[in-house]
Amino acid sequence: MRPLRLEVEGFTSFRVRQEIDFRELALFVITGPTGSGKTSILDAVALALYGEVPRAGKHDIKQLISLGAAQAKVRLDFRAGGAEYRVARRIPIQGQGVQEATLERIEGETTVPEVERSGVTAVNARIVEILGLDYKSFKTAVLLPQEEFDSFLKGKVEERRNILIRLLDLDPFLRAGKLARERERELETAVKTSLGLISQEYADATSEALDEIRTRSADAAAAAKQVEEAWGEARVQLAEGERLGLRRREILGVADKLETQAEEVEAIAAALAERSGRDKETRAALRAADRVRSEVRKEHDRARAAWRETEAETGGERELARLRAAADTLRKAEQEIERRNAELKRNAAALEGARSRLDQSRAGRAAADEAEAEATRVLDSAVERRRSAEEALTEATRATELAAERRAKAKELTGLREQVETAESTRRAAGRERDRREREMRAAETEHRAVGLRAGLGPGDECPVCGAPVTELPAADPEIESDLAAHRSRYQEVREAAFAADERLFAVQARLEGAEEAASTLEERSSALDKTQPPEKAKAALSLAAAAERDARQRLEAAGRRGKTVREELTKAKVALARLETNREAAEKALDQARKQEESTYEQLSEGLGEPLPEPVEQEIETRRRRLGEATASRDAAEVARDDAETSHGEAEKARRAVAKDLAVLERQRAEQRARLAAHGDQLGGLGVELPSGARGPADLEAPSGSETVEAEMAALTTHAAALRGAARAQAARLKVDVESLDASIQGYASGVGIDVDALGAADAVLALEAATRNTRRAADEHSTDLERLEERLKRKADMEVEIEEKRALSLRYRKVGMELKKDRFIGFLLDESIEELAHRASHELRKISAGQYSLTSSENNFEVVDHANADEHRSVVTLSGGETFLASLALALGLAGGIPDIAGHSAGARLDAMFIDEGFGTLDPESLDQAVEALERLRDGRRMVGIITHVPTLADRIPDGLTVTRTSGHTAVVPR
Repeated sequence: MRPLRLEVEGFTSFRVRQEIDFRELALFVITGPTGSGKTSILDAVALALYGEVPRAGKHDIKQLISLGAAQAKVRLDFRAGGAEYRVARRIPIQGQGVQEATLERIEGETTVPEVERSGVTAVNARIVEILGLDYKSFKTAVLLPQEEFDSFLKGKVEERRNILIRLLDLDPFLRAGKLARERERELETAVKTSLGLISQEYADATSEALDEIRTRSADAAAAAKQVEEAWGEARVQLAEGERLGLRRREILGVADKLETQAEEVEAIAAALAERSGRDKETRAALRAADRVRSEVRKEHDRARAAWRETEAETGGERELARLRAAADTLRKAEQEIERRNAELKRNAAALEGARSRLDQSRAGRAAADEAEAEATRVLDSAVERRRSAEEALTEATRATELAAERRAKAKELTGLREQVETAESTRRAAGRERDRREREMRAAETEHRAVGLRAGLGPGDECPVCGAPVTELPAADPEIESDLAAHRSRYQEVREAAFAADERLFAVQARLEGAEEAASTLEERSSALDKTQPPEKAKAALSLAAAAERDARQRLEAAGRRGKTVREELTKAKVALARLETNREAAEKALDQARKQEESTYEQLSEGLGEPLPEPVEQEIETRRRRLGEATASRDAAEVARDDAETSHGEAEKARRAVAKDLAVLERQRAEQRARLAAHGDQLGGLGVELPSGARGPADLEAPSGSETVEAEMAALTTHAAALRGAARAQAARLKVDVESLDASIQGYASGVGIDVDALGAADAVLALEAATRNTRRAADEHSTDLERLEERLKRKADMEVEIEEKRALSLRYRKVGMELKKDRFIGFLLDESIEELAHRASHELRKISAGQYSLTSSENNFEVVDHANADEHRSVVTLSGGETFLASLALALGLAGGIPDIAGHSAGARLDAMFIDEGFGTLDPESLDQAVEALERLRDGRRMVGIITHVPTLADRIPDGLTVTRTSGHTAVVPR
């Protein structure tokens, strides 16, 4: 991960937005006075990436929001894995939400979302995936904050191993081991489940049970075949019996129809005789109706011709009605012309008076508008004076309040400066006590160095002083060991107290910076209000201005009321004049319309009555209407007589057609009887009935029409029907005997397979055979299904047993993989080798920056320091002094930065392209400082970014590139050096 550009606003001392460009920086320093905000730059980087800050964690971030700011915002552009990203976070000071976060990928001039869903959790998870580092690993390997610089050197073994797992990207191996163990448990569970299922569900699936079911299935199939064959024979004979029975029923049906037909023939003969008499009567009545209708039609033609002649002379009803309406319209138009002329004379006088009143109202409106405008100008001036007085009073009141706030803030600053002095004094005293205790502890360790050397030796080992083999260890001295332990305990206590004093000092300094910024803001606000007048004078001026405003408002209201009255009068005058103008125009328009109507109506009457018009016109119209009415009455009477004659003729013709229709129907019925009798004979012949010899058929009985010949034909038809009926009944008796023989045969088949047929007919016996067939076939099918099911279950049982063996073998392989990928096996081996390699690399750097005095080694995943100036003594890293600890931690950090990619190769979870170190160089002597800077320059040569926060002038002079943090007027600014 390499930072490119940082934006921060509202965070600690960065109250105003600042942009920091890292793109051109490699090895650089961050300098500035104490409390200016140097460490806040690293805090902002951590906050942007992980939403946490080393000195505040997750839950106290709101305490780092700038004083007076509503929110803190950070945005970081960074490069990782060949791609560029932009992460942004916002922390509001109000509300329940802690923070908001977004993550985008930078593609040229645009950005695209990097996470599918928004939210802090999703962004944090994706950041860890991109960087290959969680927050703790980031603090250890990239961001080395104050008081935590030596955490990887002196931290717990398990924490160090977890950090290396993340840095070396060993998580996939751990997840693979966990997955293998989970798969092993799943397979074992599956095997147990399958074994239980076999014992519970497949216990009866044996070869003996299979042989027994096979025998039962064969017996059931044979029984079903016997019953099915008997059922087949019985069905054939039942079908034959049903065919013969159907034929017998059809013959009997024809015989019944023949008996009914004889009755129908007699009825038709009687009806034919009656309809012949009616036919003669209707023919005579129709001839008389024809003569009457002819005479009436001639009379009607004469009356209609006379009516047409009269209508041509008078013009007809429609023309007379039109002339009568025109005469009425002409009279009304003459009256309207007279009325409108009088109305126009009255309107002219009223218009003259309305115009005079309108001129008077306009003059009053102009005077009222001028008075109202003057009152408005006076009111605007009074309102402006009142507003100025209110603003003056507000400024006077605010100046008084700011003076009180400045006094309170000055008192607070005095107290905070005293607290800073006290905290600095306490810090210096704690530092002196820590150094004194460290010197005492080192003196005691030097005095009793033999005790330290003895701790790591055994018989046969080489003496670290003289090099000779050790044959006998010196006796242990509990008192000396207890004294050394007491020195180390006291040193640790005062060291922790010194750390606590530093933290208290930093906290008080931060509070002091915030208070100074607030005081500066109050000073700026107060300076703008120095020339304000006293509040009492401002209140008096406001009172006078308000009174003047009230007077002006009252004058304006009075002028407004007068103007409203004048405007209303003017409006009424305008409305009255407009109404009169409208009435005049309407009267003139109506007069023109009445004159046009008079001319049009006169022309219409002239066209109908001629020139000149007869006087009076109405009498001439009435005479013509009366003549037309008389001709119309004569025409209507002739039409009524004609209609009556037509009705009588129609009724006679209808009666004639009804009789003819009845005769036609009877003739058709007679022909149908002949056809039906022939069809019955053909049907009986088709059914095998022997017809009587010598019988005359229907075709031989047909004769010409005439009452005597028709009666003879009907008698012959009756005789032929009786002969056919007798032959049919004889054939039906013979078929009955054949059907009874077949029924007896069917009962024999049923009895042969064990069915009791005493109470069963032929059809029921066949149904019984069918039921027996279904039952035996069902039993055979059930036995066959049982056989197939058992064969399938035996096959499934065998497959399950094979599958169980395969799962057992696969489970064993998963168990081996899961055991090997535990932390104490393969992963542990990788971690041991990695820590040893890191110790070797860090030892190489430590020798250089400590002038060959110290190197590092590892033992059980812990680091030990080798003191080459003291007989290569091995001792714990916790025994190092402050400066020595910084050198060892720096060496280890350099080893991490340069060694992780080489140790893990392409599988490394993170490439450490950047490192930030916060303080620590002040504890080094000049020679060690030179060596440390050279080591950092070597790291820069590997194209890594190294940023250092320092107060040491020598270090700042050695490294030309950097950022300078300044604080002016309560604001922090960052500029390139």
